Amino acid sequence: MKAMERLHPAAVCVYFLCVLLPAVFSINPVTAGLCFFSGLATLILLDRQGWGKTGAFSCGAVALSSLLNPLFNHNGKTVLFFLNRNPVTLEAVLYGVIMGFMIGSALIWGRCFTRVMDTDRLMTVMSGLNPRVALVFSMALRYIPLLRWQAGNIREAQAGLGLLREDNGPDRIRSAIRRFDGLTTWGLENGVTMADSMTARGYGTGRRTRYRLHPWERKDTLWTVCSLMLALAAAGGLISGVIRYEWMPEMKRPEAGILSTGIYAMYTILCLAGAAWEITDRIKWNSLLSKI
Repeated sequence: MKAMERLHPAAVCVYFLCVLLPAVFSINPVTAGLCFFSGLATLILLDRQGWGKTGAFSCGAVALSSLLNPLFNHNGKTVLFFLNRNPVTLEAVLYGVIMGFMIGSALIWGRCFTRVMDTDRLMTVMSGLNPRVALVFSMALRYIPLLRWQAGNIREAQAGLGLLREDNGPDRIRSAIRRFDGLTTWGLENGVTMADSMTARGYGTGRRTRYRLHPWERKDTLWTVCSLMLALAAAGGLISGVIRYEWMPEMKRPEAGILSTGIYAMYTILCLAGAAWEITDRIKWNSLLSKI
């Protein structure tokens, strides 16, 4: 089990939002870089086998944004050269790089989120916010494999009856229409049966109760409060202009000082908290194994 999987799903969602939102809305090269590389470090710990593909795809997003943004965005005072009589400016190039880092950060942290949160944990969060939406979401997730299974059964049944003909285009279209017709009819009948079953079992007739698979504990409160405080520090620095960058028509960097350094340090702690906890947990686990 991963370290963050022992947290309540709502606390995990709050942490990921606190990491991503300051980097996305600040358009700051420091926060974007911190978010990107800390997310990559966290992903390496959470997914040792599949982090390479996500990292390569994210780096490709950075490179693609760096190349495309100057071609369409010609704002900026520092002209590097002209391409088809359109200026390519330094500000547009740098802005494209930062946007690429932001997109890559979203991809990497999204991958980390999927490694920590499974369907049951997502349903726990959604059921606390809106039980009806959670019910529809769970039914939709269940219907996807059911529809695929039923589609295979219909295809096999038509093949056994000799109705599956795919010799040419019109035959393939007619076979696909027959399968779709049967699948749609089955889906409607299954939905009616499920609705009747829920009504017979008293759904919606009384006070709703639910089993709490993930109880809220003291560590969840501490983790959530610390995440919100560190994220609010970064948001306060952005609103007050301490870490705000201006890119067009000329790049203006905020003045470096103790306050901005402190904000960057707190945001670094926030981004690396998940990776640090994972490393600490593995060291503790290996230490306990060595004592057996």
